[in-house]
Amino acid sequence: MRVNHAERLTRQPLTGTWFRVIRLKHWRTRLSSNHSKNSSSRYSSATPSNPQYRIVYLGVNHQVVIHEARALLGDPNSPVANPEGSWAILGLRVVLDHVVNLTDPGQQRIISTNHAELTGNWTNHPGVAPTQMLGKALDDLSDLEGFLYPSSVLNGTCLGIFPDKLGPRSSITFLNEMTGQQERLL
Repeated sequence: MRVNHAERLTRQPLTGTWFRVIRLKHWRTRLSSNHSKNSSSRYSSATPSNPQYRIVYLGVNHQVVIHEARALLGDPNSPVANPEGSWAILGLRVVLDHVVNLTDPGQQRIISTNHAELTGNWTNHPGVAPTQMLGKALDDLSDLEGFLYPSSVLNGTCLGIFPDKLGPRSSITFLNEMTGQQERLL
């Protein structure tokens, strides 16, 4: 993967409803992403001793997001519920001005990657995984607010957002049906 070519990726606007799954024990911080600065994930190699950028992961639909969050485990055709707690799915209204689409094979070619590399299991990879290096390169692009990428679990699309980089016209909001209030991602 050539992460140094990330600046060549085509930016596009993105508007729509995307989904986030959270454990119910995190309901009070449902729109926070502060934990991601210290948590290793597919597109971040952050640790408590090496904090990095905030990143929010969303899915295109309920199925994708619950499998990506591991709320359902095993084969997607016959999943097993994760017994580690209760889960809530939030529908978020996303308005972004600058997003790159890593599901597009043409965009993948620009950075010399492919679907297999973007969805690979890098859990036991020594050092920083290729997708984590890509996440850092994308975060380093001053104008980039987010990126579309293929789900590693299902045939679907996910969205990674850098909330600290949202432009003045961009937003991530949640209509809390219990209060009737519109809430903004923090």
